[in-house]
Amino acid sequence: MSKIFDNLLSTKSLHSKDPIDRYIFDHSLRYTPEQLELLEDIKNLPEKIQPWLGSTDEAQFFQLLIRLMNGKRAIEIGTFTGYTSLAIALALPSDGELITCDITDEYVRQDIWIKAGIRNKINLQIRPALETLKDLLKNYGSNSFDFIFIDGDKENYLQYYELSLELIRTNGLIAIDNTLWNGRVLNENDISIETITIRQMNELVKNDNRIDISFLRLGDGTTLYFTFVFLRIIIQKCFSSVHISPNRNQLQYSFIRTNSDRIVERFKRRTTSDIFQIHIHYDTSVKKLLKDEQRLIKEAVEAATKFWSKAIRPKYKLNNRIRLARQCPSRKMFIVENDYSVHYCSEKCLDETHCGDIIVPYEHLQQCHVCNKDRKCERIGTNGSGVNAEFILYVSALDTNRCEPIDTLATASFCQLEPEQDRPIAGNINVCPWRLRGDRIWRDFDRLVSTIKHEILHTLVFSSGLFAFFRDSNGEPFTERDPATRWPKAYDEKLQVYTPSDKVLKQIVRKNWKIRGGLMNKIILMLVTPKVQAIVREHFSCSTLEGAELENQGSIGTALTHWEKRLFEHEIMTGTYTQESVISNLTLALLEDSGWYDVSYEYGKPLLWGRNLGCDFVKTSCKQWIDSKLEKKQSPYPFCISSSKPNLSKRICDYTYDKVVMCNLIEYPTAVPLEYQIFDSLPNITDKNELAHFGGHVMLADYCPYNQELTYKNSNRDSRCYRSENQPPNKENYALEKYSSESKCFDHGSIWEQYIEQCRKKRRVIPQAAGCYQFECISSKGIYVHIGKEKYLCEYQGQNLTIITIEYGSIYVGTIICPDCQIICGSLKNFQCPSEININNVQTKQQLNIRSSVENLCTKLYEYNQSSMSDKTNQLYIKLQTIFLFFICLYIRKEF
Repeated sequence: MSKIFDNLLSTKSLHSKDPIDRYIFDHSLRYTPEQLELLEDIKNLPEKIQPWLGSTDEAQFFQLLIRLMNGKRAIEIGTFTGYTSLAIALALPSDGELITCDITDEYVRQDIWIKAGIRNKINLQIRPALETLKDLLKNYGSNSFDFIFIDGDKENYLQYYELSLELIRTNGLIAIDNTLWNGRVLNENDISIETITIRQMNELVKNDNRIDISFLRLGDGTTLYFTFVFLRIIIQKCFSSVHISPNRNQLQYSFIRTNSDRIVERFKRRTTSDIFQIHIHYDTSVKKLLKDEQRLIKEAVEAATKFWSKAIRPKYKLNNRIRLARQCPSRKMFIVENDYSVHYCSEKCLDETHCGDIIVPYEHLQQCHVCNKDRKCERIGTNGSGVNAEFILYVSALDTNRCEPIDTLATASFCQLEPEQDRPIAGNINVCPWRLRGDRIWRDFDRLVSTIKHEILHTLVFSSGLFAFFRDSNGEPFTERDPATRWPKAYDEKLQVYTPSDKVLKQIVRKNWKIRGGLMNKIILMLVTPKVQAIVREHFSCSTLEGAELENQGSIGTALTHWEKRLFEHEIMTGTYTQESVISNLTLALLEDSGWYDVSYEYGKPLLWGRNLGCDFVKTSCKQWIDSKLEKKQSPYPFCISSSKPNLSKRICDYTYDKVVMCNLIEYPTAVPLEYQIFDSLPNITDKNELAHFGGHVMLADYCPYNQELTYKNSNRDSRCYRSENQPPNKENYALEKYSSESKCFDHGSIWEQYIEQCRKKRRVIPQAAGCYQFECISSKGIYVHIGKEKYLCEYQGQNLTIITIEYGSIYVGTIICPDCQIICGSLKNFQCPSEININNVQTKQQLNIRSSVENLCTKLYEYNQSSMSDKTNQLYIKLQTIFLFFICLYIRKEF
């Protein structure tokens, strides 16, 4: 059997003995002298590695494709001798660039590249290709390459493929070698990791609707993936937050406390008119950025800081300047004369004191406090000048390992506490610098500001490392303290944080938690402080709710330091940014419950997700919620079920009518973890085993599918109606949308059609089912919707408006569905929605308007065509076009 598979397909076409293959090669392959020299040199290599050479006909085919697409920038994964690198570089223009990746240059003939005159085009990277691809994303950004060839280690093919989809431009080309794997993909007895991975690769791309595919029997199997765009839409990319608490070796109190009877003098109750004094210190890493990048960070940080300085105030005002304690080399520290505000290091202080990712400036530090082995203690050096503020925010732009996940925009950490109330007085925000290099972050300044607000919250209160320091309304600690040190008694070595009291953080077991295939006991952690508990009970209309659930997924930097995404989707303190977020009263309540801050609740915005959905929603799995709603033939809102293929899923308006959204249900290449599997059945899925692969795009939301904001691939547009920057170019505006501050989302009642190129072609806008349009509210009349140069009157909810108009030299035909007038216009002063509408009269009037539109349209078409008759060069074509337009008008008249 093995011999059959070995002979089924030759390893490389170069070695084929098939006479047809030989004829093709003899009559098509062309070699430069340098290519022939390199092929001759292959014979001197060990026989077992000679088949690693890429097929010569494949390499020549790539040259043809690159020239056809005017390719300028390419990537090759797997260099070997550099034969395919040579072929690709020869096809690139003089200013072209090829990045080629391998883990060794032992066999690479760079001397032949020099002979061929293309060495200057090639950037050889000798290191793991995954590292190179991730760096390319950082340095070049997404959609930056025209052609990518994957021919490296097979175990990483799936990761190479996903990263390549990020790097390749629209209408770019990805080629993958060895997709037949010498026929071993057909051998069921071959269970090697390489063969299994290639089979998985082939199955994945077969059903990947992000690409067009051609699987060629070229070489050892070459699969070409063409990335396309016609309304190419992806679910809103998630930006993640990472927060790390300092461990107990790093966590120290600051200030020098002179004696206990002066506490009242040093801590005075604030007046309500005071603002929170936050001092911003920019690290040298920010100053090394480009001027525009510095400006972007500073404007975002200052906007976010300004918000928090007004929204909250520390309960007690500090009279001393902040000076941070110097860090010690070990956990061994001393307390002298019961002064718990100052910790003395054993023997010496560290030369550098860190706050998160940065080194604290000398002028912000206390003098060094040390005790020797005989417990003789002293203070060495002098105090720095300190900072006259109530919190120091250190801002950096360092490319640290915490920036490694490609979706991480920023990280945060608090550093030191004041000794009387345990409030954090310093923290660090690190903005991942390569994230500043993409166009999107520049266009969406509000999103960056929102991220910085989120990170500031981690430094002030929302940290698993701070929960054990929370105090009640009387200023007493919730969590029991060690009388010898005043620190919380229990420490969690695994999480590297002090363990809080169950008055703050409580473990709850949800019994009979429904998942695919059965029930389980679900363990969750909840913040149960008084104000937080009251807010969530009111929000969900669930009087028995114990508290607010914390995120249970992600790394230490995400789990337990954010609200649960499934329940609080667009709250600012969930673990990933998926669509426009709000700072709700829930997060403000947490600030108040810490015992450290007074809060102005007028700065909170309504959280609409899950509102008033009851205990059944907040206490059960999304599977149970979805199943129960579908059994009652009700919408599973806020969750959804739709096609698993994003480009085929229906777009709708969200509940605010501010944006177009789409169900984010997708198929994963591997099974979703068992506790998050949801579906017992799905439309058009017949293989029950496949159901385990389906879930929502946002893993932190327990894989629950829901309607999510969109981004339009390669255009940096998203689907928020009120942003004029999202306006599509005329040639891509298939449903005459208009994005502006005066626009809302309107659902479509039918597929829109566009007759283009003087009606010679018809384009159907599939599957768009909603769009953004300008509107105006006219009291007692209704909503006027502006489409093109026309405006249409919505007089009642559910009314279908038929649109027939000519714009940009094309005919547009479609319908929109009128929304609830109260939702769109009800908040306006002295506005009244139409009452006692006679629907029959409205429909009759609408039919007359449609007929008028049709006649007007046909007149315009006739006039346009008559003006074209002056062109004597193509009279026959004009006559045929006239006949065609006649039938178009006849058809429209008949339909309407």
